Amino acid sequence: MSNRPVGIPPVCTGSSGPHGRRLKFLARTGDPVAKLLAPNFRGDAYALYERMRSQEPVHRSRTGMLAVLSYDNGRQILQDPRFWLCDSLAHPTGTDTPPPRTTTRADGHCPTRVKRYDQAYAAAADLLRPALHQSTASIDTTADQLLRQHTDADSVDLVDDFAFPLVVACLSAVLGIPSTASARFATICDVLGHPVHGAPSADQAEAVHDADEDLAALVIRMERERRQSPGSDLISRLTASYGGPRTGNDLAGLMDHVQRRARQETPRTSSGRPDVTPGKSSLEEVAAVCRTLIMSGLDTAVCLFGNAVAALAAHPDQWQTLRTSPQLAGKAAEEALRFDPPHQFTLRVPSEQVEVAGHTVPPRSGILVMLAAAHRDPHRFPDPARFDLARSSRLGHLAADGAQKLENALAQLAGEVALRTLASRLPLLRPAGQAVRRPGGAVSGFAHLPIRPTA
Repeated sequence: MSNRPVGIPPVCTGSSGPHGRRLKFLARTGDPVAKLLAPNFRGDAYALYERMRSQEPVHRSRTGMLAVLSYDNGRQILQDPRFWLCDSLAHPTGTDTPPPRTTTRADGHCPTRVKRYDQAYAAAADLLRPALHQSTASIDTTADQLLRQHTDADSVDLVDDFAFPLVVACLSAVLGIPSTASARFATICDVLGHPVHGAPSADQAEAVHDADEDLAALVIRMERERRQSPGSDLISRLTASYGGPRTGNDLAGLMDHVQRRARQETPRTSSGRPDVTPGKSSLEEVAAVCRTLIMSGLDTAVCLFGNAVAALAAHPDQWQTLRTSPQLAGKAAEEALRFDPPHQFTLRVPSEQVEVAGHTVPPRSGILVMLAAAHRDPHRFPDPARFDLARSSRLGHLAADGAQKLENALAQLAGEVALRTLASRLPLLRPAGQAVRRPGGAVSGFAHLPIRPTA
């Protein structure tokens, strides 16, 4: 997960060039959206959301973008096929002039392909918990051991020393990584799962390329093995749920798919139609699920856990409730996803002129759906600034797409394990140094979160 929102063009978030200078000027002169888009933003995002909300539920920014802060308007935009993700406001990928009511998305994928991947993501999200079920005891033991390793230390960083390795362990169990490949898988996660701030160096780019190839080869091997001898892991469950023959079952084909995804391109057949076989299983879909879980789901889970710990530390009564009833750990992770979600906002672009809360929005204009602000909409959530384990989950959480729903599902699952262990072992959440928030307004999370591990 990068430090700029999905779809926000570099010209809007960069620090150099005329656009970057204009963004800095707008941020310095008080534009809240410009402040949130600044890559080095470390302020109080929720204060900015409330400042915008106090004026109206939709805020017109001097950046030219519209910020949507209400839950209902945000949900409507995310469900409306006239709004699609965009890689660049100046030149959206995949189409020059989208036809009215097109469902083509600007991430380079045609409607059918997006639907197929979203179906795979949705299926995977539903299968995460049953895939982890048989490994629950071992994951709980791993979580306990991670904390015990630092019992005699002055501090433990809940991000690097606890959350990250624990989520890797959860992913390994969910995917059914064999013990012979565990070290290899951990290296892949270490390379692909840690966020890269700014432009990657040549060494980082090479490491990512190598890790991508390693992951592709590992997925091919495991997918073939699970078709012959299925288990209870996610890959087995996905291949069983889709069933039937499929094409492109080789390393070269899968790597071509991985590279296209990185370039945000859509493969096409000689007829010009997307190369999709409806109703058939696809190795590409399994690979897309695995890659999403590692490349962005891992970081989302780490961020959610840190945000949950910070919220519980700021609400001691809720921490005591969780300590008394550790079985509420799942509820704590769910409330953290509302209270301070890792994904703060997402960009949408209309394919035609639309009306949003009384504002006329021309086609190809930027609309920021402020997910975090929508989750604190007072018209939908009573006392929204309070972290409350007793809060009803009836409304659910807004998510940008199927991939983000999968990431959130992993975050809640891993967060439940981590918070249950923390509540069982630590009577107090005592800081052992300065907690460091990650820079940027698009992602809410901690770079470091040191606490005293005294039991």
